[in-house]
Formats: sequence, C-alpha cells, structure tokens
Amino acid sequence: MTQRPLKIDAALKAIPETDDLAHLRQALLSVSRADGGLAWGSAGEYGTIDMRLADPAALEGQIEALADRVRRRVEMVMRHTVRALAALERGDVAEAARHLVAAGEVEEGERRLLAAQHFYERALEFGRKPRDRRGEGLALRRLGRVARAMGQWELSARRYEEGYEVSVAQRDDMGAVVACQGLGNVHVDQSRWSEARAWYLRGVERCPARPSTVEYVHLCVGLSVVERRLGDLGAAAEWLARGEESAAGLGDAVMGFVDHAWGRLHLARGQAAEAEAAFGRALARELDPVVRVAVMVGLSEPLLRQGRAGEAFTVARDAEALAIHSRAVLKLPDVYRALGAAAAERGDTEAFLFYEQALEVCRDHELPAFEVAATQHQYGRVEARRGDSEAAAARLREAHRLYAELGARMEAEEVAEELGRMGAVADDDEQGRTA
Repeated sequence: MTQRPLKIDAALKAIPETDDLAHLRQALLSVSRADGGLAWGSAGEYGTIDMRLADPAALEGQIEALADRVRRRVEMVMRHTVRALAALERGDVAEAARHLVAAGEVEEGERRLLAAQHFYERALEFGRKPRDRRGEGLALRRLGRVARAMGQWELSARRYEEGYEVSVAQRDDMGAVVACQGLGNVHVDQSRWSEARAWYLRGVERCPARPSTVEYVHLCVGLSVVERRLGDLGAAAEWLARGEESAAGLGDAVMGFVDHAWGRLHLARGQAAEAEAAFGRALARELDPVVRVAVMVGLSEPLLRQGRAGEAFTVARDAEALAIHSRAVLKLPDVYRALGAAAAERGDTEAFLFYEQALEVCRDHELPAFEVAATQHQYGRVEARRGDSEAAAARLREAHRLYAELGARMEAEEVAEELGRMGAVADDDEQGRTA
C-alpha cells in the first residue's frame, strides 16, 4: 500500500477534542514538518501550519512523556485535594482552602481553565469561613485570572475587585497589589485606559519600589502602556524608566519584559532603529519561548518600517517555527498577521493567505475573540491596499463588531474612522441611520 503524506489539518481533525488528548494535539503540531514538496519562492513561501505534514512516527516516540505529564498532573491534583480533606478533618478550613487553590493552579498551568475554576470556587467557599480570610482573597484573585483568560471581562473585574477588598480588610498588601494589577490588566484588555491607570496607580501606592519586586516592575510597565495608548509618550517613558531601574537584578525574564515595552514605545515615537535595538536586547536574553515569539513578532515591525520587508518576513517565519515547536498556538495568529504584513509590503498578491490561516487557527483552537478581531482589522487594511473596497469594508465591519462586543473602545473607534475614510460605516452606525 502506498504511503501518502498526512497533512496536519487532516491529522488534527482526526483527533477528538477531549481534555485527555489536548497534549497529544499540541505535540502533533510540535513534531510536524514542512512539506518538502513545496518549492521555496513559490507556493512554499506562503506555506502555513495547515500545509505542514504530520509525523505519526515521531509522535509515537512522545507518548510515554505525554502520558507521564498527564499522570503527574492528576497525581498533584489528587495530593492537594487529599491534603485539603485532611485539613478539614483537623478543622483548619483556611489550610483546606489553600490546598484547593494549589490544585486549581496545577490545572490552570495546563490550561484546563474550567477545572481550575471549579477548584477555586470550592476554595472560595472554605476561604470565607475562618477568621483569616487570606485564602478567600487568593481564591478570588485566581478566579479573576481564570475569567480573564476565558475572555469574561466583567466577571474577571468583579472577582479581582472582591479580592482587593478582602486583601485590604486582611491587611494583605501584596494580595491587594496583585488584585490591582489584575484589574488594570482587565481594563487594558477592554481599552479602558483611564480605569486601568487608576488601578495600576493604586497598586503602585501599595507596592514599595524598594526592595524591587516583579509586581512593581509589571505595574510600571502597565502604566507605561496606558500612557502610551493615551498619547502621553513622555509619561510612558518615565514609567518605563522606573520599571527598568527596579528590574535590575530580577532576571532575564523581567528585563526582557521591559526591553519589549521599550521596543513598543520606540515604535510609537516613530523610532524604528531604536525599536529594533530594544527588541534585539530582549532576544539576547534567556526568555520563555512564548515571550520570545512575542518579541520576534515585535521585531518584524521596525524592520518593516525601515523598508526591510524580506528580513521582517524571515523573522516572522522564525517566530512561526518557534511557536509551533514550543506549542505556543495562542501566538500563531499574531505571527501570521506579521507574515501577512511583510508579504503585503513586498507587494505579494498571496499575502491574504496568512490572514486566512490566522482566522483558521482561531477557529480550530477556539482562541480569544480579540485575536479574530485584530486579524479581521489587519486583513481589511490589506484588502483596501489591494483596491478591493467592498471586501475591505466587510472585514473592517466584522472587526468593529467584535471590538465593540469585547468593549475594546479605542480599537472600535479606530476601525470606525478607517471605514469613514473609505466612505463606509460600521453596521451599528448604518442601523442608526435607518432606524
């Protein structure tokens, strides 16, 4: 019987989407290989993840490690659960709550968000009972984090705020700081910059700059992002400088986070060369693969602005390879948007294929709606550059609808302005005119 290459998209569709097989699906991506039958410089240059080939033999060799990873997760969850029961037997409900949170953190670390949510909710029940309510505050903060990961912004903000109030009542300053950071992040997700600033500032007030802490650095970087988005680049630089000073000695992961923020700020200033240097400093550090992918995508933008579309395309391709092999599926839409931008800048007529792939990844892996909105937004811009105003308007309207549903006000307004310049309007504006 003749053996035919198995395309990755067909292989993924053959695997049931169950929790038990989630790691197997991710491993299938990581061991996939480029289709050698595609010639570079023609179709191969536009090859995306769906054109890769599955490698069942290589996957077979990973089964033992994958099964062991599942076994370790189950064992850790069970151990924390039994310890929670033992604490209840002793009448120590605060200790029981802490172990239930620990079990939830194991599940959350494996992206099993619903399972983690169940543990945190049970921990919340026990955390409310003892005089020491720090377990309650911790459970609320974890519930806020999980809700944010699920895109449930209102629930996330409510949980974080409840966690903040409990932490303040318990004089748990660091717990309050983490809640402030979480609330700031949730408001950033929705482009609510003034609200984000207020919570970040509240966190700074409770978090001393000395000794330096990761939390303080993250708050400073968050404030820098807020001021940058509000257009005060001077204030953004001041906060980033404060964060950079405090980040010294906290390790490459924190310094890389700051370098990346400097890269984004330089781009906002129109300083492409400085942005390239900042992203380069970040890449010279030891970074988590997911963070490295984000920095590589960031680097592609200043290269593109300097007319180096070929280099931008290559960097984005390298980011794609790293995202696939490190199983960072969440970063792939961003990678394909970068590839699409570089290809469009070169005048490639097939640039749209990258945006189609980004949308397919979002669908196949149920990624956050913001990724779909951002992809439709950039896809619409490319269609406009190609002169297809009808397709462009349709893409932009869809982006506007999604941004509006998510509460991303600034992005929605930006799309509405782009539609206006095209002589088109967003769907909700059209309905308002005809009502």
